Amino acid sequence: MMIVTTTWKHNFTNYANLENINESGKQHLEIMQPLSTKKICLELNNLYDELPLQITSIVIYSDSKTKYSVTLDGKKQFSIEPHLVEYSDWIDVDLPANNFLSIDIISPNKTIHSAGLTISNDLVKTKDQTAGVSKYFFGVSGIQVQTQKVQKRIAFFGDSLTNQGNFSAPLALELEIKFHIMTANYGISGNRLLHPGHSTSQWSTSFGEAGLTRFDHMLIDYRPNLVIFMEGVNDLLHPGTGAPENELPTASAIIKAIHLLKQKCKQFNITFVPMTITPALGNINGNVQGFNDQKETIRLEVNQELMKMPHIIDLANLVGENGRLKKEFDSGDHVHFSSNGGQKVSEYIKEQLIRKRMI
Repeated sequence: MMIVTTTWKHNFTNYANLENINESGKQHLEIMQPLSTKKICLELNNLYDELPLQITSIVIYSDSKTKYSVTLDGKKQFSIEPHLVEYSDWIDVDLPANNFLSIDIISPNKTIHSAGLTISNDLVKTKDQTAGVSKYFFGVSGIQVQTQKVQKRIAFFGDSLTNQGNFSAPLALELEIKFHIMTANYGISGNRLLHPGHSTSQWSTSFGEAGLTRFDHMLIDYRPNLVIFMEGVNDLLHPGTGAPENELPTASAIIKAIHLLKQKCKQFNITFVPMTITPALGNINGNVQGFNDQKETIRLEVNQELMKMPHIIDLANLVGENGRLKKEFDSGDHVHFSSNGGQKVSEYIKEQLIRKRMI
């Protein structure tokens, strides 16, 4: 019996402020595929646009000699209606394991708001592979294959620290290749645990719905065996830097919400792995200090309670000192990880997962 397995999934969000994601009319993606397969289908995403996403062609290949056309309802040219996610037809292929799958998309839509973001090149590569630069991609937000056995699944759930991929992508790559565990990135840049996007920032629409509610969608949609959770820093950063100051939560509100997520996981027999909130003193957001002593006090109080949870990974103590990111982890904005810092974080999380016998 063949089993359908999701080998790659990346959360799309609403980049309403971007007008040139598909300026050339062509997009090239390379996505790591850990499993060999004879059948594959793509998740086609037009969730946040008001116009149909018109597809002139999608071609996939692992080498330039053998290319396969992706179809929908038997057609090579098709459109995805607004606010929908659809799966392509199953495509007969011959794809090897642990290889990058190339996906070439031709579409006349120049302005596309339903998109994913990556900074890392470890798991998803776009035509532009400049290190440390945000790369946006559209059209394909997931890949499914038919396999002969069930694979364990891990979901990375969080904000930009997860979404960008500087720690999650190299960790995902190692989990897939060495441990045969499938992964999905449910990070959204700017996402908060307790509030949806509500800001004067031009990126406000892309911040997504509150993590507390979208967590349910992830559980139902992906059904992971384990969730690596990392949110809370934006709940502290955003109030007063674009979001209303009265949206600054108490430590108890954040703690209560995280415990609620743990309970949701328990209902599905999913292991919930929270990580402590990393520091952000020194960050400037919209020409305003993003963090202050009050926010730092809340962060420390939350982390103190999180350390009592059974599967906690204390990331804050690894990357931070005196309320600030250590230089070797800091990308320069005092919030996000550098590429090298993210690699160190990836290794640390992997060691913790092994030591605590979660993988």
